[in-house]
Amino acid sequence: MMNKKRSENIEKDVKELEHTIAQLKKELDKERKKRELVQRQKSELLKENKKLKKQIAQILSSAPFLAASCKTAEAGGVPSSKIFYRRKRQSEENKKKGGQPGHIGHGRERPVSNSPTIDVTLDTCPDCGTHLHEPVKGAEQRRTITDIPFPSHIVYEIQYQRYWCPNCKKFVRGEFPLPPNQQFGPAVASWIVYQRMLGLTIRKIQSSLLETYEIHMSEATILKLERWVADTLKEDYEKLKEEIIHGNNVNADETGFRIDGDNGWLWVFTSTIGSFYKVAPTRGHTVPDEVLKDFKGVLGRDAWKPYDVVECSGHQLDLLHVNRWLERAEIKHKIEPRSLLTSQPAILLRKGRPPEKFLEFVNGIREILKRAVEYTENDPPPSINDRKNAYAEFQAEIMALLDREWVDKDVIRIAKELRKREKMLLTFMLYDDVPWHNNDAERAIRQGVLHRKISGGRRTWVGADVFGVLLSIYETSKKRKERFIGIVGEKLGFSSFIEIPNNSSS
Repeated sequence: MMNKKRSENIEKDVKELEHTIAQLKKELDKERKKRELVQRQKSELLKENKKLKKQIAQILSSAPFLAASCKTAEAGGVPSSKIFYRRKRQSEENKKKGGQPGHIGHGRERPVSNSPTIDVTLDTCPDCGTHLHEPVKGAEQRRTITDIPFPSHIVYEIQYQRYWCPNCKKFVRGEFPLPPNQQFGPAVASWIVYQRMLGLTIRKIQSSLLETYEIHMSEATILKLERWVADTLKEDYEKLKEEIIHGNNVNADETGFRIDGDNGWLWVFTSTIGSFYKVAPTRGHTVPDEVLKDFKGVLGRDAWKPYDVVECSGHQLDLLHVNRWLERAEIKHKIEPRSLLTSQPAILLRKGRPPEKFLEFVNGIREILKRAVEYTENDPPPSINDRKNAYAEFQAEIMALLDREWVDKDVIRIAKELRKREKMLLTFMLYDDVPWHNNDAERAIRQGVLHRKISGGRRTWVGADVFGVLLSIYETSKKRKERFIGIVGEKLGFSSFIEIPNNSSS
C-alpha cells in the first residue's frame, strides 16, 4: 500500500516537473525570439546609424550648410552671392572709410577740351541790378564739363560706282565690308556685342536700342549681328590661343554651361596677356589636351584629374584648394576653418579634448606651405639656385609628414591625395612668374558664370562658339587696357569707311 502511494507521488512529481520543463521551454523560446528580434533591431539600427553618419557628413560638406556663414563658405568653394551670414573681419572693425594711409591716391585726369567754349555772360548785377559793361580781362573762371552728344542714329546709303572693264567686257564695282542683305552697319554691331558682354539680355538690348537710338530690331537680327562680329574676330581668337600657349605659364579652370538645356562646359585658359574661352560638350581631358597641345610652360590648375594629361614643364596645384581640403576636415572635427597664410591657433567649436593627431597634421601642412609662399615673396626675391635648394628642403619636409602612419580617416584621405600630387605642390618655387594659387583662372571663369546666371547658357552650339570668341576678345581687351568696342569697330572696317557727324551743339 505504501509503495503504491509512493509510486503515485513520484508520478505526480514527474508530471509537475515535465509541465514545468514545458513551461520553461516556452519561456526560453520566447526569450530566444526576443533576443533574435533585439539582434535584428540592433543590426538595423547599426546600419541606420552608419547611413545617418554618412548623410550627416554629406550635409556638413554641402553647399547649403557651408553657405550658412562665410567662415565655412570659403572652405566649400561656395560663391559669395550664396553666403547667408557674413562675419565682420577683425581687420575691418575699426577701418575708416575712404583712402587708407600709405595707399596711392587716385583721381580722374583733367580732360582736354575738344569743343567750342561756352561763355556765360551777364548784363546786370545779380545782387543789385546795376548795368554791367565789358567783362574784366584776366578775372574769368573756368570749369571743364564732360558730356556726350544726345544719342541718335544715322542712316546712309551705299552707292556702288560701276566701271566698264574693256578687257573683261563687263561692269565691275568695289565691295563694302558688309554681309549681303544686312541692314545695319558696324557701329551698331559693335555696340550690340559690347552690351552682350556687359551681360544685358537680348530683350534689354532691344529696349535700349529703341529708347536710346530709336532703332527697332528683332531678336534674330541681334543674334545675326553678334555672329557676324564673332566670325570677323575668329582669326584674332585663334591668334590669341597661340599667344597664350606659347607663354611661360597658363592657369586653367572650368564650369558648367548649359547648351539648349543640355550640359556643357565652359573652359578658360588665362595668362598675363589674355584669356582664352572655349565651350565644349565634355569636362574630360580632350579639351585641355587639345588646347594646350604645344604648351611648354607651367600649368596652374586645381585638382581636377583631366589636367593631368597635359605634358609641359610642370603643374602647379592651387594651394588654396589644398587648404579647402583641410578646412572641410576641420569643419567635420568641429574646428573653425582657418586660412592658409595665417598663424591663427585652432578654435574648438565643441567641448572635449582636441583631436591632437589631426591638428598635428593640419598645422604641419599649413606651416610648411606658408613658409614656402613667404620665402618666394621675400624682398629682395631669392635667386633661382636658392629657390631650387629651398624647394628640395620643403619637399622633403612635406613628404616626411605625409609618409607618417596616421589613424584619422580624413588625414589618411588628404595625405593620399597630396602624395599623388607631390610634384605639383611647390612648383612655383622653381619659377619667378608662376603663382602659387589659381586665382587668375577663377576670376576669369567667374565672368562666364555671370553670363550663365543671366541667360542660363546658349540655345545652340553655334551660339556657344560665338560666346567663346566674344568673351575671349572682351576679357583680353580689359587685361590689355584696350577699348573692346574700338577693337571690334576697327576690325569691322568702321573707321575706314564711316564718319559719324558730331551732333552736339555749342
